[in-house]
Amino acid sequence: MTHLTTLGPEQADQFASAKPFPHLVVDGMWPEALLASIDAEFPAAGDPRWITYPDEKERGKKAGDSRMWGPATRGFFDAARGPEACRMLELLTGISPLTADDIGGGMHETGEGGRLEMHRDFNVHPTLPLERRLNMLVFLNKDWDPAWGGTLYLGKNQEVSVVPAWNRTVVFACGPDSWHGHPEPIVGNHLRRSLAIYQYAPLRAETADAHTTVWRTP
Repeated sequence: MTHLTTLGPEQADQFASAKPFPHLVVDGMWPEALLASIDAEFPAAGDPRWITYPDEKERGKKAGDSRMWGPATRGFFDAARGPEACRMLELLTGISPLTADDIGGGMHETGEGGRLEMHRDFNVHPTLPLERRLNMLVFLNKDWDPAWGGTLYLGKNQEVSVVPAWNRTVVFACGPDSWHGHPEPIVGNHLRRSLAIYQYAPLRAETADAHTTVWRTP
């Protein structure tokens, strides 16, 4: 996880001061060869092991858990969810102690017509006394054209736009203001791929009552 150590005090300031809620976008954080190996390990779109989502608000989203990971992908997640990575994210965000969990994370892929409506994530771990505090997304899309859709928006009014470009990492805080999604459908025969890691911390006095995903209303 040596690449995560490049996130120092300057990036911590950027994260804390970002609007509309704390976040950071970093390009080139991971070794090119590693991401190329992971990209090659993505199963075919028709692989029955993909977990698909029937809700129209997340149409076309596929998730792949550890049963689908090849050696490069498994090595990435072992490191990205390990103690060194958690410590670096603690220094970046000021949130401590962090614990990674793979509920809903792993490989993500969305094809033609797929989209994800603006939303806030569930806030409390379903089985442990932990609150979801951070999302980290790593995009695997070479030469991605924004005209193809799939842009990640942050903020209820989509104040920040992040093109899901190759080797682009987004870290953002989870909370009552952390609206995000990619509501514009994928256009054409393109696959929007990413790796997702979610970080949790102990429940706080100010932790809101447990809720499921909250979708933006028109």
